[in-house]
Amino acid sequence: MTKISQDISLIITTYNNPAFLELILKSILSQRLMPLEVIIADDGSTYETRVLIDSYRKFFLVPLIHSWIPDEGFRVAKSRNKAIARAKGNYIVVIDGDIVVNKYFISDHNALKKIGYFVTGSRARLKEEATINHCQNKDERFDLFSKGLTRRLVMLRIPYAHKFIKGHSGLKNARSCHMAFWKDDFINVNGFEEDFEGWGFEDSEFVQRLYNNGLKRKNAKLMAPAVHLYHKESNTDNAINNRRILEETINSHKKKATKGILQYLDSSITNAIK
Repeated sequence: MTKISQDISLIITTYNNPAFLELILKSILSQRLMPLEVIIADDGSTYETRVLIDSYRKFFLVPLIHSWIPDEGFRVAKSRNKAIARAKGNYIVVIDGDIVVNKYFISDHNALKKIGYFVTGSRARLKEEATINHCQNKDERFDLFSKGLTRRLVMLRIPYAHKFIKGHSGLKNARSCHMAFWKDDFINVNGFEEDFEGWGFEDSEFVQRLYNNGLKRKNAKLMAPAVHLYHKESNTDNAINNRRILEETINSHKKKATKGILQYLDSSITNAIK
């Protein structure tokens, strides 16, 4: 019988890529430990994504929730904040809509969680041709020897050796495409900063605020393997302005987002943490 976590909510971001999302959902169905719920943080996808999610609900032993916002540009911070505001779990695992996970992904994150820490993980990369093939064949299965992988050593899973892995203290490889944290810690920093426009530095700024609030960072290396599907890079037109926001957070030791998750929470929760 498949076990279900009582405290882990899995958040998956997506935007108009049902082929990728289907591979991700299939990889979640194979989990040895299912999350309490799966919430799709949808930044304005069209009806194809809704149809896919509706079709997969009948296969899931846990709630599969579609948290959708209108398409008004790149607003992944808002889509994540609104999705996490709905989460019932007290521990949040976040992956992007291009990350396919190993069957031990949730159980490994369950083992990694620790009060006072957040977790960042790595991902192997799949080349373009192999990504197309996996999408056409609807094949979510990957291992160390899968064709088309780069950074394939990320697929090594050796839990007993993880204790020898050092944590991080900086922003290097601080990517929200594979990250986990306590929901209370997320609320305490007011979630992701919605003042960011377009792609770039939003996840680093979030991590910096976690640091500014005294949290430490764990590395998921040798656990929770994942694969990044190939796609063209996002537009970086706003990178300079977004970098400025990050630098302001670093220099001012800012602890809370100016515009974040608190606007979507019940007032009793908001007042409790002010």
